[in-house]
Amino acid sequence: MKPSENTPWLLVSGDLRKDTPFFSSLGFLAAILQFVAYDYFDKADWGGILLLEHVAFHSIAFSILFLWTGRLILEWQGNRRAMAYLRDMVHNVATRAVGFASVAAAVLFGFAIMPAITGAFWHAGMFMLCGLYFVCLAEVAANPLPGKGDSRSHPFAIGVVIGMPFALSRIAL
Repeated sequence: MKPSENTPWLLVSGDLRKDTPFFSSLGFLAAILQFVAYDYFDKADWGGILLLEHVAFHSIAFSILFLWTGRLILEWQGNRRAMAYLRDMVHNVATRAVGFASVAAAVLFGFAIMPAITGAFWHAGMFMLCGLYFVCLAEVAANPLPGKGDSRSHPFAIGVVIGMPFALSRIAL
């Protein structure tokens, strides 16, 4: 199926544009706090704690599992029964999951700046990969079932969400 000219590349680009300026700055400040606290306050993990406050991985993953289940039920029974409540709930959960994942991605991208500045390129790359993973989670949450208004990057996002954990498990950390 060839995407039409009106098919967007990312459905979450608007959320990323809104969230990135503030939350990337917050991630960068958390990385500075981590650097200072680790070096000068007996290896304290203040920046890491602040970073994890903005990365709600389990909530996003559970929301996406709910979305897939709800969308499968709607696809299976949607024409036979009036399921307006489930349709509204799936839309609401999708909006929330996209918001959580967008914030997490922006914070991780901002956090990756400090390791890049200090020369820890491996760590900066890992934070950038995690940020990309959260962007792909947001894109998966934003897209309906395949073929129903999905973006051009939906197959790539599905591939990253499924493949990146297996790929990273093969890398010796």
